[in-house]
Amino acid sequence: MTNKKSFFEKLTGSIKFNNEDEDYDVMDGEYLEAEEDEYIDDEIEDTYEEEIGELSVDMYRVNNAIILKTMVAGIQKSEINITLTRDQVSIEGSRKNEPEGRIDTTYFEELYWGAFERTINLPEEIDIELAEAHESHGLLTLVLPLVDRDRQARLKIK
Repeated sequence: MTNKKSFFEKLTGSIKFNNEDEDYDVMDGEYLEAEEDEYIDDEIEDTYEEEIGELSVDMYRVNNAIILKTMVAGIQKSEINITLTRDQVSIEGSRKNEPEGRIDTTYFEELYWGAFERTINLPEEIDIELAEAHESHGLLTLVLPLVDRDRQARLKIK
């Protein structure tokens, strides 16, 4: 069972490695020595595959719609991909670190930079044609209207 760190946990400095036996001191930016007095050198560090962050979300129902909210601060709207089906929503993107000038010394490095994604199985079917997405001050809100199972239509015979 994998315990992925949420996007928020990564934004605040939590780091998870593929091999959970190694520890990383976020404040010092150094690897801690393992019990066997082994350390990870640059060659071994490069073998870790790029980790994809997982967005934290709030999801609730209001009237006849599912509302999903997540923080996407620092990301252009055009850099966020949202994919919908009747029973699932996926949000993907990437935060790029663009420092102002050449970095001489790093004092803290706690924000998460890189790719993120989240796929959620919805508890009820939604009408993908009526779905909307809004972003304001870094908060992405999806309004996903539920399928109206009582809706009726008359068909004409051709």
